[in-house]
Amino acid sequence: MGERARERGWCVVPRNAAALAGIGIALVACSSSGTATVDAGPHGVVHDGGVDAHALGDARPSKDAHDARPASDAPSVKDAHSPGDTMTESSAKDASIADAGPDNPCLPFTMPAADALFGSSKKVFAHYFYPFPLSEDNQPSATDYYNEQYLTTTGESDKWIKQGGYLRQRPLPVPIGAPATYQIDNMKREVELAIAGGITGFTIDVLGASQANAGSQLANLLTAAAAVDSRFRIVVMPDLSALSEADAGGEASEVEAIIASVASSPAAYRLGDGRLVVSSFYAELQPPSWWTTVLQNLAGRGINVAFVPVFLNYAANQAAFTPISYGLSLWGTATPGAATSTQALPGPAHTAGEIFMMPILSQQYRPKDFLYWESGNSETLRDAWTSAIQGGADWTQIVTWSDFSESGEIEPFTDSTLAPDIGTGYYDVNAYYASWFLTGQAPTITNDVLYYFYRREPTSAVAPAQAQATTVQGGTVAENDIELLAFLKAPGTLTITVGGQTSTQAAPAGITSLKMALQPGTPTFTLARGGASIVSLQGGIEIYGDGGLPSGVLDLTYWSGSASASGTCALTVP
Repeated sequence: MGERARERGWCVVPRNAAALAGIGIALVACSSSGTATVDAGPHGVVHDGGVDAHALGDARPSKDAHDARPASDAPSVKDAHSPGDTMTESSAKDASIADAGPDNPCLPFTMPAADALFGSSKKVFAHYFYPFPLSEDNQPSATDYYNEQYLTTTGESDKWIKQGGYLRQRPLPVPIGAPATYQIDNMKREVELAIAGGITGFTIDVLGASQANAGSQLANLLTAAAAVDSRFRIVVMPDLSALSEADAGGEASEVEAIIASVASSPAAYRLGDGRLVVSSFYAELQPPSWWTTVLQNLAGRGINVAFVPVFLNYAANQAAFTPISYGLSLWGTATPGAATSTQALPGPAHTAGEIFMMPILSQQYRPKDFLYWESGNSETLRDAWTSAIQGGADWTQIVTWSDFSESGEIEPFTDSTLAPDIGTGYYDVNAYYASWFLTGQAPTITNDVLYYFYRREPTSAVAPAQAQATTVQGGTVAENDIELLAFLKAPGTLTITVGGQTSTQAAPAGITSLKMALQPGTPTFTLARGGASIVSLQGGIEIYGDGGLPSGVLDLTYWSGSASASGTCALTVP
């Protein structure tokens, strides 16, 4: 296991300091000053909304989705972006801690030792979508493919001009790497980030038959995982929405080849009895009889499979697939109601002799399709983990690690400014619940941490640079709130201030969600105790009103960041 992952990947460095040899948390002190919901139980906020009858999200991108970008062989200078570039004027009071190790002050708890997480009988997988690596082209981040093509209205020869651009977020910047190895090196960074966040493996969405070849993203991820930590497992997941062929026999041959290509890898996940764990996205696109033939053909080659299909329509398919499956799963929907409703699913699966893999979603916004699902700030993520923990799920699949086209990535993210402190909240909060799920014990809150989640404009904002309106899905209504999610080691008073308006709530020890209506300005978030300010945080994103962004492009991303008493948290990836 690499040093970064072994030490939980965290170090606290002064602003503008050189990157340390690890995943860095840069802390700087910041000054900052509806209705509140206090978690009714230990798992998360209880919701009164109706149950979403597992109305699942749309299928994945088709074959013409961006599979990979050609890499430039020309080395370039290292991106000189500094975490200090986006901080507030009060960041002069820099905190400096040489190495925080597992006691990361940007988390409200001490991460359990890696042995405890990997030794759990439960598993936390994150869905790896390889079209969006840390770097597409090994160029300086400020002028790389993400910034100049994906995040611009006219990128890729105006391909996404109607949508105002392909993406709204991107991965955190990484240094320029060696041309021959940067792809695997960046995958190692992702594995280390995942481990540091309590994730024990990746399910990898396989979009094409060429992934069975040496040098593919699938092969490289297996290599990277084995190099970082032999306990971090990869589950191959052929994507039938992308692999579908007119000839079912041809498609079967492709799927068999993809699965066979991972069978000898030490990073591929196998059960104690030696069976290779295999999943499939949108498995119901082929009937159980087709899958039976595929599994039998693989067994004839000495590859015995434990099959865990992922359905878009769980209710219509779980019974038919149970006889050929080791476990069952569904893709899920990024709404609080859907996340809550899945709590009822593990029990019947267990009765049928199956394990259950619970979907964990944070948000879902697809600029390319003019669609979004209302996730209610951090509610969907917390409710999904509530369902996994209280429902007795065996495994979880975080949807996703890296699909930036659907905005559901748990991987830390940023925008074209490369700010390191505006897309870390979901990643950090997820670590708390993942640790709970894996250890079976709620982590003790030992550190006051404030997280924010909000959009940079209301859902009603005008977007003249786009060809059509973006509509809400999933049977929900749009919400336009600012959320302060507080993890408190003792009672305190929470405050959100923006646009001359203030919302205040007395909060007990534990987890409290305070919300107030979204309005123009840059919000500040504070925790006070005994009349003294304990944590003060200014949001990293300015909020615009119904007139929209200056760009004329709609952005419905929930941006997120955090602070503790040590200062504002910013994540860098050396």
